[in-house]
Amino acid sequence: MLLLLGGQSIHADELDRMQIAGLSSSERLRLRAYGQALTAGKLPRLALSRMRQDMTRQGYYFAKGRPELVARGLEVAPLLAWDGNINGGLLQDRFVLNGLTFEGDPDFVAKSGLVAGLSAASLLRYAWGTGRLVEFQSVAEFGWSPKHNIGRTDLLLSACSRNHLQGWSFFDLCATGRHYWRELDEDTAWQVSAAFTQIAPAPDSLHEIKLEYLRASTVGSDQDRLAFSVESVWRRVLTEFSVTFGEPLEDTISLRYRADARVSWISAGRGWNLDAWTQRAEGGMFLGVPREDRAHGIGLATDLRPGTSLRLAYLDSRSTAGIANYDQVTLDIRFRNLRW
Repeated sequence: MLLLLGGQSIHADELDRMQIAGLSSSERLRLRAYGQALTAGKLPRLALSRMRQDMTRQGYYFAKGRPELVARGLEVAPLLAWDGNINGGLLQDRFVLNGLTFEGDPDFVAKSGLVAGLSAASLLRYAWGTGRLVEFQSVAEFGWSPKHNIGRTDLLLSACSRNHLQGWSFFDLCATGRHYWRELDEDTAWQVSAAFTQIAPAPDSLHEIKLEYLRASTVGSDQDRLAFSVESVWRRVLTEFSVTFGEPLEDTISLRYRADARVSWISAGRGWNLDAWTQRAEGGMFLGVPREDRAHGIGLATDLRPGTSLRLAYLDSRSTAGIANYDQVTLDIRFRNLRW
């Protein structure tokens, strides 16, 4: 469809890609899609206003002087989900190894059911140069199971330096900490990363290419990881492929590789997202047997209405440690755009 505005037109391909880019989590990719539509003609006034807001949030209108607050937000939303392991217990309560049958204590078996609660997120961004930001984010989620009368909590804190280099090249540094609390399990993990990102336009598509180094904490040791991803905007779909490799650690179970694929599209006025992943972890011993875990997952998400999304996912895990052989189904309803 050709959109006419003031006697000039936006090429249908550019407008379609701009709309599809709205499904991306990358602000830079979305901004480049707006720019392509702008050079093809005149943007609708609403889209042009959104482009200016995005440029402000990414620090492009900052010149010189003291660091300036360019973006802030607080979002609180209800949470509703089906959780297969509310208490952090054993997902496999019975398994056979070397002819022996092991059964888990019923008090330590995973409990499943409906979880309701609240999630909250905050954001602060300070620009100190053109396209250069210091960013602070926090996310907290609390859920309660009426059936089992227990709760769960997840916390995340991150600080990043996001830097425009030149053209459409970027370099980011981030530090992230996570805390996971369940009735039977509690853990804190951290990660630091350095990433180089390039936005690369093509005649019929637009791509964000990222190479990232990560240093992540594990159960016993810290691990170096290397990740590569490509997110692409086409006329009708958004695609993303990524792969992560981790260094071998003999003394503890740790990630060796993970591959993710995602495709997103718009249909019946709604955004849709289909994702699949696979990963392998190895290291350490379980009852005298070298441990190796393989897991695969698939998920489908859609917008029920503006600001409300639903995601259904399935996970299959197989391991030389029988205790890690399980299937799991999750269902989440998320609410967005409830800001102050």
